[in-house]
Amino acid sequence: MSRDRARRNRRLSEKLLLAAIGTATGIGFVATFVLGYAVWRLDQVQRFEVHDVLTAPAQEPITASDLIDLSAASSKDADRNFEGKAVEIILPPTIGEPLVRSEPDAENYLLVGSDNAGGISADDAIMTGRGAAAGNHLADTIMILRLRKDGTAAVVSIPRDLLVPIASTDSIAKINSAYNLDSSPQTRAARLIETVEDHFDIGLQHFVEVDLDGFRRLVDAIGGVSICFNRPTRDRTVQDSGDVTEGGTGFTVGKGWTHLNGDTALAFVRSRRLLVQQQDGEWVRLGVWNDLERNSRQQRFIFEALDQALGRATGNPRTLQRLLDIVATDLRTSNTLSVFDDGLELARRFNGLNVDSDLERYALQLVDITVNSQAGLELIDNDHNQRVIDIFRGIGWDDVIEQRVQVVVEGPSASPLSSRLRGARFKATHLTSDAHITNRIRYGVGGDKAAVLLAARLGQVVEMLPDPSLSGNKIRLELSSEPPSVILGYRAVQPPTALATSITQKTPPPPKTLGVCG
Repeated sequence: MSRDRARRNRRLSEKLLLAAIGTATGIGFVATFVLGYAVWRLDQVQRFEVHDVLTAPAQEPITASDLIDLSAASSKDADRNFEGKAVEIILPPTIGEPLVRSEPDAENYLLVGSDNAGGISADDAIMTGRGAAAGNHLADTIMILRLRKDGTAAVVSIPRDLLVPIASTDSIAKINSAYNLDSSPQTRAARLIETVEDHFDIGLQHFVEVDLDGFRRLVDAIGGVSICFNRPTRDRTVQDSGDVTEGGTGFTVGKGWTHLNGDTALAFVRSRRLLVQQQDGEWVRLGVWNDLERNSRQQRFIFEALDQALGRATGNPRTLQRLLDIVATDLRTSNTLSVFDDGLELARRFNGLNVDSDLERYALQLVDITVNSQAGLELIDNDHNQRVIDIFRGIGWDDVIEQRVQVVVEGPSASPLSSRLRGARFKATHLTSDAHITNRIRYGVGGDKAAVLLAARLGQVVEMLPDPSLSGNKIRLELSSEPPSVILGYRAVQPPTALATSITQKTPPPPKTLGVCG
C-alpha cells in the first residue's frame, strides 16, 4: 500500500516538474520571441542623422548648497575656524566658469507633434478648413522633456506661435514654421533643433517626432486613454462660429470619465475652442482659447497616456506587439537615440514615474506681439521664465547661482571690483564711497546662501553680517582700503547663520488643464 502511494506521489511530483519545465520553456520561448520581435521592429524606426546639431549633456553649475556641503567636508582637514587657511576646492581655467559636477545627471528630449495629415481622411472633422495645408509639416506640438537619473522628470511646452529667429535664415517667424521650410525630414528636424537651442540657450540631446496619424494609431495601439471631464465638453462647430472654415475638430464628450480612442484623443489635443455646458444647458467658452491652454491639455494627455499605457504594454504581449508596430512605422527619432536600448530604459523610467509627484510640469509666461505685420507671442522677460528655462539647463528652481545673486559693491574701488564680479556672472552694481573698516558681506532674510556664494569667490576671508534692510538674493559687499580679489575658483567658507525667517522661491503649480478633473 505504501509503495503504491509512493509511486503515485512520485508520478505526481514528476508531472508537476514536467509542467514547471514546460511552463518555463514556454515563457522563455515567448520572452525570446517578444524580445526578438522588439529588436526587429524597433530597428525599423526612421532615425535622422542630426547628431551634429544636438548638444552633449551639459554639466550642472555648482550652487551655494554644493559649496556648503563641500565646505563642511573640507573643514575636517582645514582650519576649523576658516581663518584664511581654507583650501581652494577647484580652479576652473577661465574667470566666470562655474565649478561643475563630475558628470551630467539628465538629458533633454525635444518632442514634436507634426500637423502633417498624411493618412487622415479628407472628410475627417479635424481636416475642416485645412485644404492644401494638409501636406504641411508645421510643429503643432513642441515640448522639452528633461529626464533625470534620479527618476524624476520635467516638461515644458513651447507655444507654436512664439515668434523667434529661425535658424540659418534672416527671418523672424513662428517657431512651428521651422519644421516646415525644408523638403527633407532630416533637414527639417535639424533646423527646428537649432532654432530651439539658439533661442532658449538649452542643449538638446535627443529628438522624437510623430505626425497626426501616428499619434492616433499609437493611442489605439495602447487601447485608448481614459480622461475625466468636469462637464459636458465639445469643440466649437460651424453652427457656433458661422464660418465653414471654423468648424472645429468634432470633439464632444459627456461629464465624467470618458475613454478616448485614437480619433477622439486626436480631436481633444487639437481642439482650440472648447465649450462646456452650464447647468442651464447653455454652452459657454472654456478659458480664453489660446495656445497655453492647449499646451497644458496636450501635456496632461500625453502623461496620462504614458501612465496608463506602460502597465498594459508590459503585461500584454499583444498590446506590446501593436505598439511596436506603430512605433516602427510612425515614430521618427534622432540618431543619438538607440531605439531599443534607450527605449527599454525610457520604458523602465516611465514605468516607475509617478506623474503626480515625480513629474514637474512648467508653463512659460508670454505676451502678444506683432513683428513685421505678423501676430504672435513673445516670452516675457521675467524671473519666472528664467527659472523655467534654467530647469532644462540643470539648475533647480531654488538653486542659488551667480546669475541669481544681486550684489551692490560699496567702497573706494567699488567700480573695478563690481566689473570683475560681473565677469564671474554676478549681477553686480557699485556705489563709490569712503573705505569701510573691513571687508564684509551684508545679507538679509533668505540671503545666507547668496552670501556664501559670494564669499567663496573672493580671495580673502570676508566677514558675513545679517542686515534687516536686505532680503533674498540681494546682498551688499562693503570694501576696506584693501579690497579682496575675485578668484577663478571657489574657496571653502564657513556658512553664516541663517536668519530665523527664510525666503524660498516656491515652484509654481503645474499649468491647470481647464475642464479636466483634478
